[in-house]
Amino acid sequence: MIDRSSDPDAPFLMRLRLARLALLWERIWPACWPALVVLGIFLVLALLDLPPLLPGVLHAVLLLGFGATFVIAVAAMARRIVLPDRFAARRRVEQASGLDHRPLQALADRPGTTLDPQAARLWQAHRQRMEAATRRLRIGLPAAGLARSDPRGLRALLAMLLLIGVVDAGVDWPDRLARALTPPLSRGAPALAASLDLWVTPPEYTGLPPQFLRPGTTETIRIPTQSTLLAQVHGGNALPRLAIDGEARDFEAIDKQNFRTATTLTSGKQLKVIQADATLGSWPIEIIPDNPPKIAFAKPPAATPRAALRVDYQASDDYGIEAIKAVIRREGGKPDEALEIEEPLPGLHLKEVQATSYHDLTPHPWAGLPVEVRLIATDALEQTGESEPIHLKLPERVFNHPIARAVIDQRKELVIDPGSRAAVADTLSDLHERPSLYRDDAVVFLGLRLAEERLRLNDDEKSIAGVEQLLWDTALRIEDGHMSLAERELRRLQQELQDALAKNAPDEEIDRLMRELQQALDRYLQALAENLARNPDQAEQPIDPSRIVTSRDLQRMLDRARELARNGARDQARELLSQLRNMLENLRMAKGQMPERGSNQAQQMMRGMHDLMQRQQQLLDRSFRARQQGQQGRMGQRGQQGGDQQQDESTEMGDAAGQQEGLRRKLGEMMRRLGDGFGEIPEPLGRAERAMRDATEALQRRQPGEAIGPQTEALDQLQQAAREFAQQMQRRLGRGNSDENDVGATDSEPRDQVEHDPLGRPMSNNGSFDQGNVKIPDQNTLQKAREILDELRRRAGERSRPEIELDYIERLLKRF
Repeated sequence: MIDRSSDPDAPFLMRLRLARLALLWERIWPACWPALVVLGIFLVLALLDLPPLLPGVLHAVLLLGFGATFVIAVAAMARRIVLPDRFAARRRVEQASGLDHRPLQALADRPGTTLDPQAARLWQAHRQRMEAATRRLRIGLPAAGLARSDPRGLRALLAMLLLIGVVDAGVDWPDRLARALTPPLSRGAPALAASLDLWVTPPEYTGLPPQFLRPGTTETIRIPTQSTLLAQVHGGNALPRLAIDGEARDFEAIDKQNFRTATTLTSGKQLKVIQADATLGSWPIEIIPDNPPKIAFAKPPAATPRAALRVDYQASDDYGIEAIKAVIRREGGKPDEALEIEEPLPGLHLKEVQATSYHDLTPHPWAGLPVEVRLIATDALEQTGESEPIHLKLPERVFNHPIARAVIDQRKELVIDPGSRAAVADTLSDLHERPSLYRDDAVVFLGLRLAEERLRLNDDEKSIAGVEQLLWDTALRIEDGHMSLAERELRRLQQELQDALAKNAPDEEIDRLMRELQQALDRYLQALAENLARNPDQAEQPIDPSRIVTSRDLQRMLDRARELARNGARDQARELLSQLRNMLENLRMAKGQMPERGSNQAQQMMRGMHDLMQRQQQLLDRSFRARQQGQQGRMGQRGQQGGDQQQDESTEMGDAAGQQEGLRRKLGEMMRRLGDGFGEIPEPLGRAERAMRDATEALQRRQPGEAIGPQTEALDQLQQAAREFAQQMQRRLGRGNSDENDVGATDSEPRDQVEHDPLGRPMSNNGSFDQGNVKIPDQNTLQKAREILDELRRRAGERSRPEIELDYIERLLKRF
């Protein structure tokens, strides 16, 4: 007999436990499969929301059938499951390990009687052989065994249907399961709705995205007023209703199972969708009103040096400003007489606006008269907000020519008292009879004569407006000739270009306006030069050469703005054009400011300093190149060719040393003339002279690298001396650092904090004109933007792309 009283499985206890678990899985899973199939089919039907479509009784019968089938399947599973014992576990391990002769069972056996020595040795050898076989034991993965129960693989179809049901139900799966488990058994009750979809789309001007309202949401939904609500119900037999604070409206039936409604939300606190006696969704809402815009003057309106009205304003709105205008009324005038001026906006639908605009109102009959100015902002709902009124005297142009001034005085008399037409006509008659006073200009003569006749022959007030404009044009002809017309055209094109950039006009229109602005700028600069030629006493005062602005500077700014607009950077282009406009508005500030005494000598000194700086810069560039060539020569060959090259370099260094010494002597001569003519010599000139001497010595030693430092120091000192000399001349001539030139600063700003150039622009530390408030993209950014734009155009030409992608690309191209 065999004795199994002791536990022989201790060495393999963990493996045997895992084997028993694997056997348990292989027995439970096939036994559970029928119950899982029943449950899976029910879940598929419930997630697809099919049971609620049935009548209440059939729904209940279906639910009972699934329940009974599931219970029977669970009972059969309980009968089929048998827990595995130790012998089954050993056999599984032996089969999974591929062992013959059942070594685990052999190790568990024991001799029933005492063995003789020979039999004991034989038994021990047998055990050793069985132990050696158990060293490579494996448990193996459990096998589901469903192939025997489902040879056609229908379980894969069930899994696919279950996945489709989960995707279709989405976040609505709890409600669908609840509807599948609760059949409506009350008599005449309709089936509940299969699904509810509800969207709220805010007005387009708000820029807010649509909201999808999910059933069961308890948080208050904030909805802008005038939002569009769209609700759709799929399923159910009754007609749904939309209720807002108890006021309900029926859905529109699209077919037997689909219903739809849409409305505009302007009020309400509770939103519900009801079908029969069931509430499909309920949401607390809050309608956000669209408040009127707010607007105020950032600074009081003021006149610029060119008599334009500068308006600084700031405005805000919940969702964006659509338009801003300035309304001007004459004090003491008729209530219905008002001058409305559209203010340019820096962009579309801006919530916060802070901008500056310039308006040339000198041609208007009210120029020079007291007026009331009020700003009005309008939003997308055409709600308006007004600023506090400001009273001021409308800027008027100052005419220096006595005849032009007399003509403007008569024009103003007509505005104040239209009944004085006869007296004005007599004065005009007296003026046109003296052609020598206005250079025998036939155009002026005809203008004055025509104005006189129209005042005598027409006695209605409507004709006065035409006479006022005629008198204005005649006065401009007397005062400036063609210059005022060029200035008026320049301002008009500047405003049109700013408006086109703000409204995202097509590229063709932007290019056309850029070309016209370029031509108008050329005509204006030419007219300005002709006016200065006719009036040499209005020549510019001596200023720092580093602050001089030429027509080339203006041309570069305009070209830069054109390039930015072509590359889609329209905001930066608009800011750059605004800076250009500020420069042009202050262009007259440098005229007529310097008395004749000492002006010619001071201008000659400034030109001499400018020439010294240019020549010193050229010598500095030569020293840089000579040092680089010397470094490359030492790295090359040392033969005869190298000797010739060294001889050439020595000759060149000697020539540079001579030029540097000549420049130093010229500086000494200029210092002597400064001392004789003005008494004071700027200290930086002395430092520049010493630096030039050091540079000359270094060049004489054939050491261009050592000359770079002194030459750089000399150039810096020359620039500093030029600035100090310009300030010295202003103090000597009684100008000082008056804020009359600082148009961009107010009276409250300290004078010593910001240094300004002759055009009123803040200067940077290096003397450049960059204010730092215009973010101009660098070349790399522009190149990348150009590549992106080209790629968008290429893709827009590929009509095989999806329609939604082509629509998106076209909208991008329309924007940029």
